[in-house]
Amino acid sequence: MKFKGTITHLSQKGLGVVKNIQNNISYFVYGTWPGDSGEFEVIDKPLNNKKFAYAKLLHLTQPSAYRQIPACPYASLEENACTGCPWMIADYTSQLEQKRSRFVYAMKRVGFDTASLAIGSIHPAPQLYGYRNRCQVKTDGVKLGFVSENSYQIVPINDCMVLNEKCRNLLKITRQSLPNSAWHADSGHNWQLIELDDDMQADEIRSNQKRPFKQGNTAQNEWMQAWLREKLANNPQPGKVVELFCGSGNFTQIIAESDCTAIIAYESEAGAIQALKARNLAKVMPQTVDLFDPVVWKKLKKNVSDAETLVLDPPRAGLKKHQGFFTSFIALKNIYYISCNPETFARDAWFFSQNGWTISDIQLVDLFPHTPHVEALAVFTKA
Repeated sequence: MKFKGTITHLSQKGLGVVKNIQNNISYFVYGTWPGDSGEFEVIDKPLNNKKFAYAKLLHLTQPSAYRQIPACPYASLEENACTGCPWMIADYTSQLEQKRSRFVYAMKRVGFDTASLAIGSIHPAPQLYGYRNRCQVKTDGVKLGFVSENSYQIVPINDCMVLNEKCRNLLKITRQSLPNSAWHADSGHNWQLIELDDDMQADEIRSNQKRPFKQGNTAQNEWMQAWLREKLANNPQPGKVVELFCGSGNFTQIIAESDCTAIIAYESEAGAIQALKARNLAKVMPQTVDLFDPVVWKKLKKNVSDAETLVLDPPRAGLKKHQGFFTSFIALKNIYYISCNPETFARDAWFFSQNGWTISDIQLVDLFPHTPHVEALAVFTKA
């Protein structure tokens, strides 16, 4: 079915939304921006919702005032195009506005009066290209590239302009090693993964070997570290600190610089904890624990009940386990929450607010230009 319409807004996943007045169904459309008018066609993509479905843009009759031609040759509306930077179709100012809107909507949806939260503008990325310090490519031994969300196939690429120079060179070296029979997909998979980051050397390139997690934008990560350093410096008595999802110590090192008395750093990935232990940071006690265990807070109560400060930087799932949390963290005075997902942050923030905590500061940060991703840094204080 074909229909005409105008993109009115973006979904929480960053897709354009257009309503078909013929059937009163709203459609999610890849590669569109608010203000785009055109002809659309419904596509057969499963979505278990009677009010929403998927469509594709056939013809753009009137482009949005914010639309621009993507700088990357691999970004297009073709089915086999790379979908890694879907917002490259819009100017950067508009991208930042949409990211802030995404966060505000998530907070409103759970129940917050966002007018009272003083959510300021997003701290922009200093580089719009060449900023990424890591990536994950896929290969079947013949093709190497990223998997398209539209076709679920490998999109072969020769270069990636959002990667920094070190990663672009590693990508080039990886491509030169094709074809490679050792990288052929096995019977249970369509491809193998290869992780590249600017901490590795060319002789370390391996298939199906995960690299330790690190924030993907070095300049913005340093800015976030500076934000946390300043917040902790303004805390006259941080006391004992518990850090959840500490990884290999990206923020632990900042906490260790503060006037805190002790730090217990928790992480589920044993390799990350080993890396953190090797750093020998003062006052830090690294511990491996499953932070998504349903009874994790009961297990940790003895060690965390006297903590006055909490720092957490969870994955996209957020804090997730709420039951027993505040009956274990009974001495908390300050919470510093660093989030990569507005929806799970809003859920957790609402949980905090229902237990007597208020948000005293929110700062949004753009780590990944040309994507819907937005990072949130927040301070919670006991009401």
